[in-house]
Amino acid sequence: MKKWLAIGIALSFILNGCSTEKPESSKSNRLEAVPASQKYSQLATSQAALEKDSPIVVTVIKQNQENETLSTVSIKKIHKDTTQKLNINDQIAVLESDGTDVQLNGKPIPQDYYKKMEVGNSYRLYIRPSTSGNNYVLTNDFLSKYPTTKVAHEELLNQNGQSGKSSYEELYYTIYDNMYKK
Repeated sequence: MKKWLAIGIALSFILNGCSTEKPESSKSNRLEAVPASQKYSQLATSQAALEKDSPIVVTVIKQNQENETLSTVSIKKIHKDTTQKLNINDQIAVLESDGTDVQLNGKPIPQDYYKKMEVGNSYRLYIRPSTSGNNYVLTNDFLSKYPTTKVAHEELLNQNGQSGKSSYEELYYTIYDNMYKK
């Protein structure tokens, strides 16, 4: 009986050692896809709301594109940081829009508007720490990223054949224009 018990215990150790399940500490910080309905319960309706809802507001320069949705940026100016974890010249990873539609009050807001950051360009970002990895996310999707150089409104957002302006497009342009009045 003791022999069978010893074999059973040894076998369980061997099988546990061969398991493909990794301990929590060795799992990678891969980004998990989050349904759009869970990303934003509502988008900001004013510049004041955007600033209030964003624990971090920084001016950055995009350094590189890590993957389809993750960009590395270098912090050039900190306008607001309630986390008190960031410093000038820090490099952080920012999760850019994944192009899925956000549901707001049961209506989809097309994320085709979002235009990804370009390497070497400077942007003002409204972000927060991610809950799913060691990176940061935009607090209000396409309303959270503004180039710091003056460009025509037509160049700010992807239009993808859409006609007419939504109230969110108008808000985006208003916030962008206000950046240059300050």
